[in-house]
Amino acid sequence: MNIGIYSIFYEMYLGVLVISLIHLASGQTPEIVDEIKKDVKPVNAIGYLNCTAVHLKLGATVHWAKFVYNGDEKSTIDLSEDDKIVLQNSDQMGKKEDLGEPKYSVIVVNNNVDLRTTFILVIRYLKETDAGDYMCYIKIQNTDYQNWPKKIGTLVVQVAPTINIEGTSVYEVVVGGSLNLSCSAYGVPYPNITWKREDGGELSTGGSLYFGATLMLTNIQRSDHGNHICVADNSVRPPDSYTVQIKVFYSPICRAVQESVGQAQNRRFDAKLECIIEGHPEPSMYWERYENTERIEITDDVNYETHKLSGSQNSLEQMWYSLLVKNVQANDYANYWCIAVNRYGSCQSKFTLFETMECQGHNCPSIKPAGASQNVAYLLPLVFVALSVLFVQSALF
Repeated sequence: MNIGIYSIFYEMYLGVLVISLIHLASGQTPEIVDEIKKDVKPVNAIGYLNCTAVHLKLGATVHWAKFVYNGDEKSTIDLSEDDKIVLQNSDQMGKKEDLGEPKYSVIVVNNNVDLRTTFILVIRYLKETDAGDYMCYIKIQNTDYQNWPKKIGTLVVQVAPTINIEGTSVYEVVVGGSLNLSCSAYGVPYPNITWKREDGGELSTGGSLYFGATLMLTNIQRSDHGNHICVADNSVRPPDSYTVQIKVFYSPICRAVQESVGQAQNRRFDAKLECIIEGHPEPSMYWERYENTERIEITDDVNYETHKLSGSQNSLEQMWYSLLVKNVQANDYANYWCIAVNRYGSCQSKFTLFETMECQGHNCPSIKPAGASQNVAYLLPLVFVALSVLFVQSALF
């Protein structure tokens, strides 16, 4: 009897204790614990923001909202209530056609050990406009808005660099002049900008790379002629680049490939004179030879043939010219000149064509023994040795 009474009292005690604990818990104010960690993701990826709440009770709901700005005015757009999306904006709620997943969703994770509940805001198909601050707050009935628990989380959407093209991509400058090349770019994070030469050569500022948005070129020389490349990179693929062409005006420079050229006469052999010319603007070029105490211009005919071949070296505009003296005769041995002219000056290189006994150059014919004649030439020394041995033996015996 006494045991039964004790059991009844014990059960009553437990009931009172549970009720007391419930009242005690219900008396605690809901709050958001832990900071909302920043999430950094590239465009088209998925962003996640975690909001963890404790002491949630009846009449308290957890919400996500996004800050929007209109000029200097700031407001919020509600996205969710607990695990339900409440945003009605069709643009924001758009779905990926191939997957059919919503733009926003909320995942709720309960931790029964410490009675925490985490509300994970999921933002898919990230665009640059999704970047910014998001607010997690707990709406409590019969409590003023100012007293609702709130915390801010930030989403950073990385954007690959884009170079802002302004002005011209071709600059023309004379030797000794100066030029500032500017390159601006946009991206998240802000991109680093470097300059380099397209041919990998050294910049006039020193080194193969220049770090900075503005490349200042002073006392420009003909070696600055060529393409310069601006590269914007912020580690978000792909980087962007932009090419600027610099054309340096300078007087022509002439160089003979071989100043003295020899060839035999009267044997239908040709001689080739070669001249390399550079300059900007491209010079006009012609050939001359010394004849009858004066220099006369050469034109294509039965005796001469001229050619022009383009080429380049270290970004400099070079042209390769050749003069073919056909079927060299005695009166072809003379001095020759290649001459180039543009509005900034002129140049010339001198050549001497001289006589040789044998054919010179790559196109000379070669005479080689063949067939029976070659075999006879090979056997003659052997026959001579054999006859000598027989003569010695006959003398001894």
